[in-house]
Amino acid sequence: MKILIAFNHDLNPYVNVVIQGLMQENCPVDTGTEKFWNADLFDYDIVHIQWPETLFDWRVPTPVELLFLRKRLKEVKQRAKVVYTRHNEVSHHANEHNAVILGELYALLESECDAMIHLGEPSRTACLNQPGLCDKTHVVIPIPVYDELYSPFAHITRNEARQRLGIPLNRKVVLAFGNFRYEREKQLVADAYLATHDRRTYLLAPMWHKPRDYSFSVLHPMLFLRTLRTAAWGWWNQMALGAKKNLSDEEVAVCFSAADVVFIQRMDDLNSGNIPMAFYFKKVVVGPDVGNIGEALKSTGNPVFDSRDSASVRQALQQALKLTTTDLGDKNHHFAMTHLTTRQIAAAHAALYRLIES
Repeated sequence: MKILIAFNHDLNPYVNVVIQGLMQENCPVDTGTEKFWNADLFDYDIVHIQWPETLFDWRVPTPVELLFLRKRLKEVKQRAKVVYTRHNEVSHHANEHNAVILGELYALLESECDAMIHLGEPSRTACLNQPGLCDKTHVVIPIPVYDELYSPFAHITRNEARQRLGIPLNRKVVLAFGNFRYEREKQLVADAYLATHDRRTYLLAPMWHKPRDYSFSVLHPMLFLRTLRTAAWGWWNQMALGAKKNLSDEEVAVCFSAADVVFIQRMDDLNSGNIPMAFYFKKVVVGPDVGNIGEALKSTGNPVFDSRDSASVRQALQQALKLTTTDLGDKNHHFAMTHLTTRQIAAAHAALYRLIES
């Protein structure tokens, strides 16, 4: 069985972790979009597509390119089975200018795949109820806990991590990790934190700013000054609002080790890889009650909120801070290491490949 994951290198560790797990399962895979598009290089039984935009190296395709993709998928399916992992309902890059074409791209992948991997049951149920999708093979394979990726840094203690970050040792630290895609995500975190804030809490958001915001430009001096003002406001309110673009695996581990609570700042996303990461580091998690995020948190006893209701967000964060005095963090870790290890997730992928290829 020859497998191609049509994916080039990306900062998101998910795909690389799954590939490494498949290798350990004696299930070697090739990667790269060129091998998908080039008929002379294509010789595979399984083609696995992750985010649809990756087929165009994260560009928004033109209508003509979308026609070429439709034709190429037809050709590929004469030789191989197509697997699609449903990371998002809609593209994170969609805006008023490209939403239609990106919607067509996502719909094309969903309609042409032979099997769909869902990262949680709500996603699977939604697709089973859609005409044209219910006859496909649908399986739930959650996001792995990234145990093998971060195990080299498991020795880092909370105090050591805080010393490295310059965070007071006697605070309850709330971590909002990852990029802030929209201003409303920043507002969600800031409002909840300030509403529950006292001198015993501390907000850590290493990717709050975009790195370019710290670069002075003669053409845009007010943007630079606004960023400095925000940084000063954050310092006054005990917020570490960073401008990191890329973090090493060790830096990620330090951030999670320093935290007490991990705040999922998404509002209407289907999934979040920050949940299993937080579970690995034994943290309490709070996030929106949407999609697979809500299912994962509620099923493990972690608080959820309605992002449209500021009181709900504030109460959920307060509850999460109180739960840090319980053994919920340890329970989260135990759940993840029982059900979500890299080896288990890779084995589930391999089993699906064998099922649809036979």
